[in-house]
Amino acid sequence: MPTPPLPEYRLSLAPEFVAELANSTTFLPEWELKDGLVSPETAQRYRRTLSGLSGIPVVAATCEWFLNALSGEGFLVLELGGLLDAVDTQDDCLRAITALLSLIARPLRAFDRWPLWKPLSTNLAVDPMRATGSGYVPMHIDVVNSTWPPDFSALFCVRPDPKGQGHSLVSQVRRAVDRLSYGDAELLSHPKYEDGAFHDLSGVGREWTPFPVIDGHSPLGGFVRFTAKMLADADPDDPYAKAARALERELVSGQRRFPLKRGDLLIVNQHLCCHGRDALGDGQEEVPEDERQLLLQIFLRREEALS
Repeated sequence: MPTPPLPEYRLSLAPEFVAELANSTTFLPEWELKDGLVSPETAQRYRRTLSGLSGIPVVAATCEWFLNALSGEGFLVLELGGLLDAVDTQDDCLRAITALLSLIARPLRAFDRWPLWKPLSTNLAVDPMRATGSGYVPMHIDVVNSTWPPDFSALFCVRPDPKGQGHSLVSQVRRAVDRLSYGDAELLSHPKYEDGAFHDLSGVGREWTPFPVIDGHSPLGGFVRFTAKMLADADPDDPYAKAARALERELVSGQRRFPLKRGDLLIVNQHLCCHGRDALGDGQEEVPEDERQLLLQIFLRREEALS
């Protein structure tokens, strides 16, 4: 039976390329951070080291098109399970992936209290916005209440949900906005929205509160600052909440829903997409903590935005 084609948002890397990438870890330095970003010197060494890999031009061009073409979806899944199997340690794997991401943009640690790769393990504590510890994450962009959210958000799947759920959600937010009525879009352009605390952050500008959902900038220069969390306590009769709910409905109607397998790397352009995650499968309390779903998150900042 022939192998079914991959979905158009997935990129399966050739085994030869994965082997070369794994071998490159010998020459890749540990990352150094400056103002939350991987230093220019480290990023340059990463790019110079990977430039010798035979498949790099094609991989870089493919990522550029998938992530930044306005006619595309604004996200991509790289299948890197083979890299996890080929390297000696998870640290080696993360260093190789960080170098690979440096071809797209500069890796950024937005949250000062977390490492560059922030663990998103399953928390079974009661959380009203996570469906009582189910792992559910509503549609959003990351660091929504800043003047300069990260350009890209990436999730690396170390372990999928053993219960077979916890699917990723991605929705092209610019198309969702285009489907709104003029009145709703107008309301969303007013600075009337807020989302939580803002502290211990680097490389994301200043706090912006209240903020507009639609900031009026170009698609690849501005953001649609949406997070479903800002609607948790909103008055259902408030016209601004109604407009945001209309956008949420459009996001849900246009969303892609898919599982992340072991070694999958999901990269989302936050100028074009919102993202979230379905609830994990029932019975998580029966799963040992070191076997539950584990995702590692990293952010990216475009080089041109830094100059």
